[in-house]
Amino acid sequence: MLSELIPRSFRSRMAALFGLLSLLVGLPTYLYVSEVYREQLLHDRREYLNALANSAATVIAENLVERRREIELLAQTTLYRRAPLDSPEFRPSLERLKKSYPHYSWIGLTDTDGQVRAATSDHLLGASVAQRPWFQQGRHGIFTGDLHEALLLAKLLQEQAQGQPIRFIDFAAPVYDDAGALRGVLASHAHWHWAGDVLQAVRPHNAEELALDLFIVNRNNEVIYPENIPAQLKVPTPEQLRHTQSGHFHSWGQAPDNWYLTASAAIKNPVPSTPLEWRVVARQPEQTVLTDVRALQQVILWATGLAGMAFLLLAWIGANHMSRPLEHLTRIAHRIQHGEENVLFDGDFDALELQRLSHALQGMYSTLAAQKDSLAQSNHRLEAKVAERTAELQRLNVELDKQARTDTLTGLPNRRQTYERLEEEFVRFQRGHEPYSVLMLDIDFFKKINDNYGHATGDIVLQRVAQVLRQSVRDVDLVGRVGGEEFMALLPMTRLPQALLVAEKIRQTVANTPIEPVGQITISMGAQEVGVADQSKDKAVELADEWLYQAKKSGRNRVASELTPEATTG
Repeated sequence: MLSELIPRSFRSRMAALFGLLSLLVGLPTYLYVSEVYREQLLHDRREYLNALANSAATVIAENLVERRREIELLAQTTLYRRAPLDSPEFRPSLERLKKSYPHYSWIGLTDTDGQVRAATSDHLLGASVAQRPWFQQGRHGIFTGDLHEALLLAKLLQEQAQGQPIRFIDFAAPVYDDAGALRGVLASHAHWHWAGDVLQAVRPHNAEELALDLFIVNRNNEVIYPENIPAQLKVPTPEQLRHTQSGHFHSWGQAPDNWYLTASAAIKNPVPSTPLEWRVVARQPEQTVLTDVRALQQVILWATGLAGMAFLLLAWIGANHMSRPLEHLTRIAHRIQHGEENVLFDGDFDALELQRLSHALQGMYSTLAAQKDSLAQSNHRLEAKVAERTAELQRLNVELDKQARTDTLTGLPNRRQTYERLEEEFVRFQRGHEPYSVLMLDIDFFKKINDNYGHATGDIVLQRVAQVLRQSVRDVDLVGRVGGEEFMALLPMTRLPQALLVAEKIRQTVANTPIEPVGQITISMGAQEVGVADQSKDKAVELADEWLYQAKKSGRNRVASELTPEATTG
């Protein structure tokens, strides 16, 4: 059977042999190049999705902290500590805070029994909220609540769309008087629309073209943004993502052929005592991820096929040229067989056939060399394309990391980068007992600046103060913005007495640098040196923050610490 399949003619065998060689060379090349490119592309896309999810999680966490901080700081103002709960000044104060952030739907102040004593638009005024989790938790400390539907406010707000329930995130803080006694709870409801605005800020401009999707998932692995998703959609759990091998896709519970490359990043809890346990999940369809791979596979497949056909044609021509002298010799043999005499064997004829054979083989080898060069050039272009895309992804990762670690208004390190440096200094202190000091700074009466001159002027004040802070410390020191108008200065290898000199220099420089149109700006500061008894990096910061509040209580425009019982003042 096998012998019947083998061609009997010389030129047919030559054509079949060269066709087999082209297949043996082309098929492994096709498989190798496409597989290498596929693995590299999957790795790059996965890194990109991880960076995108981490960036979105960071922005959401910072937004939650800012909202929590606004409520916390407002609850500590003089009005809320001292004014009677029936004072008419509360509602204007609440309305101003609501206008400062478009997604605040309701802000209110309750007494200790849970009765609303002041509220924006007078919604729920006089109502009892004693059973609401934000009131019960807010009586004991700062509280950030998980996403929930509106209950008491559902009939008062006009934001319901297409019959969908209104959903909020709650922020609450206790209100104490000057003696430390609880007066009530200050709370706000932020409309869930803010999640869309936050994700839009980090969503790539070509996300639709790339079919990129971003989701916010709660602790029960339920999608809470976007809303109205299909019920059959199942988000991969963190455990499933952790045990995924490189290049694997996940089914999201939809059609069997609908698989996605998936990445996940946890959202840092704004209040450790009430963890939300949210995370951001980014995905991209398999068919979109592998579009470039399939296009390259088609190109290589066509190139291999065309090369095979060229090999076959060249083999047939070469075999035909090689068989001519044999055929001529056969004819001469037949002539002799039939009795023809005087048959001459032309020696020059034999040399001519050998020359033609040499030319044919040379042509074949030239074609093989050309095919090899073409394949090498194609491979080089492929490697250059992969390197270019890798470099672009690395540049985007660096840019995203920079945006996630820098305050966009002042150019200073943001809270994340500041606390990373604080962690490094604390580890260095534990290892080698190299001291460092922490300064907590806050602009005095900054809220009045925003109220009297507008937020644009307030931003200018923050930028100028940030400039003064940068110019007033050493290169090894770090100054970061950790809140709205709150800054932290980290002074390595600096004991508390020297830190107080730096703090006084900063305070005087700010006070002596008028900023138009506001005029003189002052700051209050708290200073604290790390101690051997400190169990974490946060201890010195907490003490410095307490000294900051002591400076505020002592009249502002001063520095307070354990070495300055009478706070330094200008």
